[in-house]
Amino acid sequence: MRLVLYFSLLFFICSPAFSQIDSLSYTEFLDKVISEHPVVSQARLVRNLGDSEVQSARGAFDPRFVVDYKGKEYKGTEYYDLLDAQLQVPMWYGLKLKGGFQQNQGVYVNPQNQVPDAGLFQAGVILSLGEGLWINSRMAGLRKAQAYREQSKAEQQLLVNDILLKASFTYFEWVRAHEKLDIFEAFLENAHERFRGIKRGAETGDIAGIDTIEARLNIQKRRLQANQAAVDHRKTRLKLSTYLWDQDQPLLLQEQVTPVDTDVIIGDLISEIPEINLNIHPQLEYYRRKVQALQIEKRYRFNQLLPQIDLEYNFLSEEPDNFETFNSNAYKAGLKFSMPLFLRKERGELKIAEYELQDAKLELSLQDNQLQARINALQQQLQAFLEQIEMAEQMAADSNALLEAEVRKFNFGESSIFLINTRETRLIEARLEQLDLEIKYLKTQAEYLQALGGNAAQ
Repeated sequence: MRLVLYFSLLFFICSPAFSQIDSLSYTEFLDKVISEHPVVSQARLVRNLGDSEVQSARGAFDPRFVVDYKGKEYKGTEYYDLLDAQLQVPMWYGLKLKGGFQQNQGVYVNPQNQVPDAGLFQAGVILSLGEGLWINSRMAGLRKAQAYREQSKAEQQLLVNDILLKASFTYFEWVRAHEKLDIFEAFLENAHERFRGIKRGAETGDIAGIDTIEARLNIQKRRLQANQAAVDHRKTRLKLSTYLWDQDQPLLLQEQVTPVDTDVIIGDLISEIPEINLNIHPQLEYYRRKVQALQIEKRYRFNQLLPQIDLEYNFLSEEPDNFETFNSNAYKAGLKFSMPLFLRKERGELKIAEYELQDAKLELSLQDNQLQARINALQQQLQAFLEQIEMAEQMAADSNALLEAEVRKFNFGESSIFLINTRETRLIEARLEQLDLEIKYLKTQAEYLQALGGNAAQ
């Protein structure tokens, strides 16, 4: 245990200190998180991965240079020396352009492979008239990669929003601990001042001596509360430091750095609340892009039911520099037809694609309904918290008025220190209840902002 404490202390001693400022606002904190936190950097990798997948899918359209060379020589006789070089350019839909050069020599060259001694050039096309005409594997791969890239952008936004919500909750806990400490320190100072006044009154005989004990007990109680609040404040400050980084190095938030008031934070959050527009919500966008990719997959699988009909036509010429030599009098053409008799594999894969698409559409509808219900519930909670905060403020004001009245009565000898302490305790409880409601409101407002698909750092 001592070893763990030692390394923990060493970690914070060696960490750069976040001490160049006296206060850290909520928006400044989130800006720091979104720019430096490792989880946010990991979220960017998700988007980079989507871009890389698109780049990889575009590779199916890259021109391809193919050289096929075969030679045979036996007992001093050159049987054959065959060279076939081609440049193939895949196009959109079921079209592929090609150009090539053939040069075949030897004693036993197959007559169909005989070409002029200088070689023969060709230029032509390969066209898929059945399977692959409107959509093929390279088209489907690129379109699905583009859909998944947009899905990765939405996933990145969701990851960033999630870490910012957790960071926001931690900041609000720090605010509560800081303001709670201020409350107890202020009342501890009041207890000291009241004790000094009572002690002077007891020495002059104006106040009963027993009241000094009651006042001293109140000091001890307030000191315990302030000490516990200080411990909680240190814990929340250290927890907040886990979200502060600078160039992959953790930062330590120093004691002199304070948060802003809750009223300022509430104002910042309210100013960042966007209009409800679920059409651009990252959570729904994630599932929409998934549906889009599965629709492309279904179209591709349906296209697999068609027969494979590949038509190839090539113009031939010995003089490629003279375009007029490429004419219909010299050509090489071909037709390839194939089709499975039962199509069991193709029909099975199409059914799988249909079921996956139905599942994704149902999931999208479910997410949409749940998101709308969550937004409505959070709106109602926010309104309820505003009403409760208003009531808590009035309770705190009334408790403070009762405390001041009790102090005046005590000064006229019509009350006791016990009643003053009781009134003060109720005032503290009212202040703490008001603070708790404000923090709950802040957390709910941050959660509402996340539910809308945004964050306060945007």
